[in-house]
Amino acid sequence: MNYKRITIGSGTPVTDEVIDYLKNTNMPVIRTMGATGCDVVQSGPDSVLIIATYPDKAAAAAKAAALRVESTEEFKGNESTVLEGEVIVAM
Repeated sequence: MNYKRITIGSGTPVTDEVIDYLKNTNMPVIRTMGATGCDVVQSGPDSVLIIATYPDKAAAAAKAAALRVESTEEFKGNESTVLEGEVIVAM
């Protein structure tokens, strides 16, 4: 089964600039990390969920730390929360 990584980012208002950054900077990097799919969900005025799908845990771990550091710098030091695990049931 696939592996999911859910990153919860908050503290920075979701503006057109943030959406542009996520679309044009984060998404391409996530793709190069081996993600087979990724969605960004606005969960509040200043929070997003980034839900990435990987073929396995090894692919999910590749470059993840570097991307978190870069994102933390971009979003003014607000550290994200990361939840992850293997998909056990899918529709």
